[in-house]
Amino acid sequence: MSSLSDPTFSTYDQHKAQRYAESRLSYSARLYNTIIDYHIKSHGQTITLVDVGCGPGNATRDLARRFDHAVGLDPSVEMINRAIQLGGRTKSDRQLRYVVSTADEISHGITEALPVVKDFGGVDLLTAAMAVSVDQHVPLPD
Repeated sequence: MSSLSDPTFSTYDQHKAQRYAESRLSYSARLYNTIIDYHIKSHGQTITLVDVGCGPGNATRDLARRFDHAVGLDPSVEMINRAIQLGGRTKSDRQLRYVVSTADEISHGITEALPVVKDFGGVDLLTAAMAVSVDQHVPLPD
């Protein structure tokens, strides 16, 4: 949906962001389970999730159910506005946080949204799920 002249969707208006959110599907529960299972088996904690390039927050919402704190970052104001409208909760029933942030400002965006990152010494899982567009079917390993 993005043109080469706007690869970050930063010029999307409210209507384009809404259409994008409605047409961009979430990933399968199986994929999320594979990611989380690997993360936990690798001794990863489930305190803090950060989703970079979150768009309307589909993957942020899906993954946040397994974390105490979660933040989605995106450079598009309207994508973040749409993510806020769609909401979401973490496993500890905290509201998801969404912040307008470019890749260059990621550190500031994370600490602005989640001061808990400083308290716990970092991020447990960093994803960029909606920042990647896959146009072909990629099977999961058995």
